[in-house]
Amino acid sequence: MSGSVDLVKKGQLAYLYLNNPEKKNAISAEMWEQLAARAAEVSADQDVRATVLRGYGTSAFAAGADISQFESRRSASSRGSNYDDLTESAIAAVKAIPVPVIALVHGFCLGGAVSLALACDLRFASHDASFAIPAARLGISYPTPAIGRLVAQIGASNAKYLLFSAKRIDAQSAKEMHLIDKIFRQEELDLQTDKFVDLLIENAPLSLKAAKYIIDQNVIEESKRDIDKIHSAARSCFESEDYKEGVRAFMESRKPAFQGK
Repeated sequence: MSGSVDLVKKGQLAYLYLNNPEKKNAISAEMWEQLAARAAEVSADQDVRATVLRGYGTSAFAAGADISQFESRRSASSRGSNYDDLTESAIAAVKAIPVPVIALVHGFCLGGAVSLALACDLRFASHDASFAIPAARLGISYPTPAIGRLVAQIGASNAKYLLFSAKRIDAQSAKEMHLIDKIFRQEELDLQTDKFVDLLIENAPLSLKAAKYIIDQNVIEESKRDIDKIHSAARSCFESEDYKEGVRAFMESRKPAFQGK
């Protein structure tokens, strides 16, 4: 069994499940390929207003890439490069989802799963979640783009601590270094995440998309920013029917009914 990535829609919310529970949702090469395809489906679905990425069950978000495939898929240098390209394609597809993406982290989040979680906009974790990047214990290098995301999120010193030590850290330590955003008790994590996502779905979709795009543009080098698209994203909100609806609803003291138009 190589596992699967399952897409489940609940109204305007899309769930992406890493489904390989026998291996604590370790991500096989086939799953990386499926993740890229499922993320592209979400991006193309105009009805989706938010996305949750999670592992199947509550024992793990994902125990990293499936190490049992490393000898066959990641042994020679060329294969290792191809494998990293596979993972980066999937991560890029998740990052490209235009609506907010929340990583819901139960239990283990190890190795490549940390990089995948960092591709999401926010990370909510259970109090008993744990995080590690054990590349130094496997004799491999963490992929260069993944290290870049790690440094951008938690800073060079914290990135060095995780990569040098390969040590597993708990949820509180992860939050202190800004690897995750919120901690909830395990039995509350799903409910609290759903409450937050429900809040997002009530807000104007174009505003959320614009905010996500403009924030993401502002954390890259200025020379690489698409200024025209930044201005276009903001302008699309002011020219939308949702803007008119939002103003009317405020003046009439009622909840707005946004259509994403």
